Amino acid sequence: MAAKDTREYELFYLVGDLKEAELPKIREDVEKIVTDFGGTFLSVETEEKRNLAYEILDEKRGTYIARRFTIPEIGDEPFSAEAKEKVNAIENINRLLLLYKGVSRFILIRAERLPELKAIPREERVKPVRRDDRRSSAPSSGGRRFPDRSGDRRPVTEPVRVEKPVVKEETKPVVDEKKPIAQKDLDKQLKEVLDI
Repeated sequence: MAAKDTREYELFYLVGDLKEAELPKIREDVEKIVTDFGGTFLSVETEEKRNLAYEILDEKRGTYIARRFTIPEIGDEPFSAEAKEKVNAIENINRLLLLYKGVSRFILIRAERLPELKAIPREERVKPVRRDDRRSSAPSSGGRRFPDRSGDRRPVTEPVRVEKPVVKEETKPVVDEKKPIAQKDLDKQLKEVLDI
């Protein structure tokens, strides 16, 4: 007789933002696909709505759902019809999920070495001001010749102004150029300036 051991699998799938209204039905359909092949879902579930790293089927946001389930392992009787059906259970689940239009992407893996399934705490971050946003409030430049750098994601900082220190110049004695200066007066002025 076959042993009734079970294997644990994790199903991680993505439902696009446009299909969010159909999410409960999609969830039921996915559960039905797994339970039709002998799978039993565990109570742990993770659901998270996120921006996608790249567009998938014209979607920029989606809901990720992760569920774990168990499926009976193959018994010791390799030629029985029951064993053959269990061998193909994961392959059949995989094939039906590929054909199902409600799920944009999915991954089905064994959960033996995976960490415990739980929701990831998310923190709201303040969005930095992008250059595009700053330019749109400024008046038109009248036909700039600079390339558009709307994809530039560097933080925007204002230029720092550095003021040079003001150096006071020494006041020089004003010499009246119209009047010729005698050698004696010149020597006297030099002594005062040089302090000899």
